[in-house]
Amino acid sequence: MTPICKAASWRCRTKRTLISRSSSWIESIYLEVRTEQEPNPDSRITLGEELDALGQPCAHLHWDLTERDRHTQVVAAKAFGEELRRLGLGELQMAPWLASTEGEWSPDLVGGHHHMGTTRMSEDPHAGIVDSDCRTHAVHNLYIAGSSVFPTSGFVNPTSTLLALALRLADHLKSTAV
Repeated sequence: MTPICKAASWRCRTKRTLISRSSSWIESIYLEVRTEQEPNPDSRITLGEELDALGQPCAHLHWDLTERDRHTQVVAAKAFGEELRRLGLGELQMAPWLASTEGEWSPDLVGGHHHMGTTRMSEDPHAGIVDSDCRTHAVHNLYIAGSSVFPTSGFVNPTSTLLALALRLADHLKSTAV
């Protein structure tokens, strides 16, 4: 029996894996495709009109994916499918929403739970909140050491990069201390 790999979606959670009872071959697996999103100024956190229990505005997440994000997923899935065929390991069947040219995203699409980019790093104050030293453009003595300064997130956990950034900031602050 030839295995079939079904491409799910970008950062969609695997729902199930079917294993053939008659052999050790995997009959069908669900592939989770993870790609880096294109930096998108439309994806942001703003203050909404709804108030919390303390009377403060609640945060509102605007998460918008682009056509480039979709294209990246399709190219990655197709490359994986070509490699499966080349190796004689099976066929890739893309999820209907991913194979479609309609541009609809899967209804169960989820992010990676690493909130980044809300205080993006840029030398241009109009394009970011902090400079390359993690100092805010608006407040001279305010620094931000967190993944919120990343202009975009990769598909892996950001801990190592975040620690390197924090250590770099610590060195910078030590060198500028009076």
